[in-house]
Amino acid sequence: MNRSVILSICMAIIATIWVLSGSFSNSEDKPEESESPQLDGIQKTLPAFKVKAQMLRAEKMQDQIVLQGAMKAAREIEIRAETQGIIDTVYAKKGDKLKAGQAILSLAINDREARLEKAKAELRVRQTELASSKSLKNKNMISENQHQQNIANVVSAQAEVKEIEVEIKQTNISAAFKGVLNDMHVELGDFVSPGSSIATLVDQDWVTITAQVPQQHIAKIRTGQGVEATLLNGVQLRGKINYISASADTATRTFLIEAKAENVAGVQYFGQSARVRIYLGERSAYLLSPSLLNLSNDGSLQIKIVDQENRVASQDVTMIRSDNEGVWLAGLPERIALITVGQGFVSEGEIVDPVYAEEADSSVMQNSSAQGETE
Repeated sequence: MNRSVILSICMAIIATIWVLSGSFSNSEDKPEESESPQLDGIQKTLPAFKVKAQMLRAEKMQDQIVLQGAMKAAREIEIRAETQGIIDTVYAKKGDKLKAGQAILSLAINDREARLEKAKAELRVRQTELASSKSLKNKNMISENQHQQNIANVVSAQAEVKEIEVEIKQTNISAAFKGVLNDMHVELGDFVSPGSSIATLVDQDWVTITAQVPQQHIAKIRTGQGVEATLLNGVQLRGKINYISASADTATRTFLIEAKAENVAGVQYFGQSARVRIYLGERSAYLLSPSLLNLSNDGSLQIKIVDQENRVASQDVTMIRSDNEGVWLAGLPERIALITVGQGFVSEGEIVDPVYAEEADSSVMQNSSAQGETE
């Protein structure tokens, strides 16, 4: 047989074997494909993911706004002279605590007493003339106009006497209320005229708490609401709001509020910075760890809870405030099943196997440091 024919027959046999081998391999793969539904069934029967959860109840909390403010004296006045004269006696010095009406200094009387005696003598003469005028008037010996002039002379003389008496009284300068003499602007022998600054008097019995409220909170503020100011040394003062500015600061868009408080702590230094808390009333809320919060796709805060069918549900929340204990959240039902461990591994709608801790108030903080722990 020709060699080329034999070679062609061998190549045909090899090609046939190669084609048949592919068919055999496809037939062997078919049983494996038939086994895939069984694998799917096994996957469907896997147990639900376990998470730790805790039943919580909302608790009443004191809603408040915390601001940076200041504490100043409720009354601080500049004492000024009401008459002119030379200071001849000084009774108090800077820093003294004074009672209401206590003398600070006095001005020289000079000729005021002599002028007063002269005015009193003139008054007596005018009163005598008026008495004679009345007698003559009854006898129709003087006119009505003359009688009225005598009356006017008496009134004028009385006014002059009163004016000099007031001027003499004004030479004694005293404290208008109980307080501390914070500053003295004059010395013995100084000459003062009406309006000259004498001293600064500060009331230590009452203080004014001030703060700037942001515009997003001003609608919550009312007169009469309680305010607490904590100074840097820990001293606390409590009062009530008595003033709310009707116009915002154009630079900061904040509104000034003032609250009057009794200085029960005996604060002696005014103008200090203070942490101001404005109490808005009670509301229901939950105190939780910040690590339990999630962000939704639109950026709002959420927490994950378990519903009655053991499905994971994302609940939107509103943060009221945060402090050293955690964050206060509102917008939740009165009772929730909060996922405390494992919320990062489950998604909304997924059925889970919750392991519940003992029920507690929402103020019981959850240990969320082991969020990666699996059961």
